[in-house]
Parts: sequence; C-alpha cells; structure tokens
Amino acid sequence: MKTDLFTSIVAAIAGVLIAFFVTNLFIGPIEEVTYKTVDTTVTAEVVNPNPEVFNYRALNPTVEVYVGECTEYDATGMCIDETETSSGTNTQETN
Repeated sequence: MKTDLFTSIVAAIAGVLIAFFVTNLFIGPIEEVTYKTVDTTVTAEVVNPNPEVFNYRALNPTVEVYVGECTEYDATGMCIDETETSSGTNTQETN
C-alpha cells in the first residue's frame, strides 16, 4: 500500500516536470511585453458628432419604418406626424 502511494506520487511529479519542459520547448520563455498608453484627459467640452457617421436620415434597422410622406422631422430624425395624439396612437379624421 505504501509503495503504491509512493509510486503514484513519484509518477505525478515526473509527469508534471516532463509536461513543464515539453511545454517550455513549444512556447518558449516568457518575454517582457511593452505597450503604449493613451492620454485619458477628460474635459467638459461637448463636440457635435460627424454628420457623415451619425446621419439621422440613414437606414437603421432598429427604427420603426414610417410609410407615407413625411414633411417634418424632429431632432432625432423621427417623423412628426400631425395625426398622432399624445398617447402615441394614430387617429384619422374623416370628412
């Protein structure tokens, strides 16, 4: 019983040592890594986004599509519809 335990411990230690050296052959020694840092100065200045990138009239699959003619847009690019009520449902007038 004692010899089985001793043999198991020696085999485990030998396996770990062999795995360490074989892995070291493939990976190689650990080298020091250098990296650049970015200046992270934060200011209170607010800059308008580039209209080429943030075009509110561009196609956006996450926005509900408005079918029909829209003559007036709000600041976010959504159509301002005269028939919308304050609850958000469309009402149609019949004459």
